[in-house]
Amino acid sequence: MSSNVQTTTAPSEPQATLEYHWVMTVQTPDGILNTRAAVVTVPAGCTRAAAFKFVHEQFEADYGNQLTVLFFDLQPNKL
Repeated sequence: MSSNVQTTTAPSEPQATLEYHWVMTVQTPDGILNTRAAVVTVPAGCTRAAAFKFVHEQFEADYGNQLTVLFFDLQPNKL
């Protein structure tokens, strides 16, 4: 006995994302200070640590990995 069974899956919903505004100030070993700010869009459920790592890696790309973070702030962009 054979059966005709049809299965369907619901269309996947787009993954929810959130916007955060960040500010970071770093200092290099030779005393150069740099402060940047921007908005980053992350998937819902992203951790603060993951967002910090993402931002810090942008500074490392420009200044190397011997940075001292003097300031970091991450806030929801939506008021």
